[in-house]
Amino acid sequence: MNTKLNSNYIVGFVDGEGCFSITINNHNNKQEVRLLFEIELREDDKKILERIQETLECGNIYYLKYKRYQKWRPHYKYKVSNFSDIYTKVIPFFRKYPLQAKKKLSFAKFCKVANMIKKKQHLNAIGIEKIKKVRNLVSDSLDALDTHVQWGAV
Repeated sequence: MNTKLNSNYIVGFVDGEGCFSITINNHNNKQEVRLLFEIELREDDKKILERIQETLECGNIYYLKYKRYQKWRPHYKYKVSNFSDIYTKVIPFFRKYPLQAKKKLSFAKFCKVANMIKKKQHLNAIGIEKIKKVRNLVSDSLDALDTHVQWGAV
């Protein structure tokens, strides 16, 4: 039985539930830049993550249960953190099948930083500062805390 998913289904699913993140962490007195593609779902939705993983042909699925957060239900996370998989599988997939909602903005930043990493710009302080600027670019949000989009404000 073929369990791969229709590409458009994945695009819609990721538009709603996916995350393209750019992380910068301190590791051994250096700053380390990493790209992560993730989807987290309730425990009973593991099968859909397995089918997304099979379709994209990369990534891992992790079971998460946080004892210290009693209100958090156990859930699963599909995660792609391997740069080669991100660059050769995840990015080409979403370029071929473009995102349609707000995630396309974070995906554009994600791609820009991926190209900077490919050019080794993440290995020096100047490049990391450029990556931070890309990551911190304000997106077109409808954040109610922004004065220009407060609902009902006159």
